[in-house]
Amino acid sequence: MKFYYHPISSYCQKALVAMYEKGLEFERHVVELMDPEKRAQFRDVYPLGKVPVLVADDDHLIPESSIIIEYLDEIAEPKLIFGDAEQQRKIRFNDRMFDLYLNDSVSTLLFQSMKPESERDPERIDTSKFRIDTMYGLMEQELADQPYANGEKFSMSDCAATPALFYAQRSAPFDQYENISAYWDRLASRPSIQRVISEAEPYIKAFMKASVKA
Repeated sequence: MKFYYHPISSYCQKALVAMYEKGLEFERHVVELMDPEKRAQFRDVYPLGKVPVLVADDDHLIPESSIIIEYLDEIAEPKLIFGDAEQQRKIRFNDRMFDLYLNDSVSTLLFQSMKPESERDPERIDTSKFRIDTMYGLMEQELADQPYANGEKFSMSDCAATPALFYAQRSAPFDQYENISAYWDRLASRPSIQRVISEAEPYIKAFMKASVKA
């Protein structure tokens, strides 16, 4: 398999966690989307020019992090979408909630904070803060009685929560939430997640350094 991604991308991190949990081997292609020439080259692979994208052994193109994990669940253990139909629905539901209302909101706050104050969008910031606070409240309640997002076992939902909480430490700290903090400690202790973070950190440092110079 070929995996087109960038280590700093939260959605790429989500897919990588799943791949590392399953111990899969794949050919890496880091896509520098900020480079117009390299982005144009990547569009020959995927016309929309978005990462992550997985190219299966039979050259079947699989974009979007959740769809990639769905595919991987068909070919390798451990299952990240498991249980009966209702439990699987709940895993997919939390996956979408973490992506749409936590991850995207955390990313918005992070990028807004990097802009000069005069260029920030107050409405987007307020909407993101509201969604994050709401999600934190729901998560704190759910995690009071279970170690992971959907119960006792690590699932696709946790793959989605990982990058959101990783970046939230910078833009939306959750220290005051005891259960979320304990949940993050559990996530951060997993070898798959440690690997994803260690691979991302050099790119994050370079990105932050370049942003300061800009």
